[in-house]
Amino acid sequence: MAGGGLLGGAFWATRALEVVKRNDGPGLLWKRIKLTTTRKNNAKKRLKRLWQNEAVIRACAQSESSSASNTASAAAKQQ
Repeated sequence: MAGGGLLGGAFWATRALEVVKRNDGPGLLWKRIKLTTTRKNNAKKRLKRLWQNEAVIRACAQSESSSASNTASAAAKQQ
């Protein structure tokens, strides 16, 4: 399986909870659903996308901080 061994341990349960909107009242109801292979695969895809987004955000934050420090050191050298 591509993506590492962390994904397999996250989905060991055979049932999951899903939020459904109640028609008879305000608020949400948690309903037990069977964790099918389709739901499991969709959850894996969502997690992978989330991890990729977080990695991009981290990389951008690191490059911004390093470019800011390079700009500050260049300004100090000119003075």
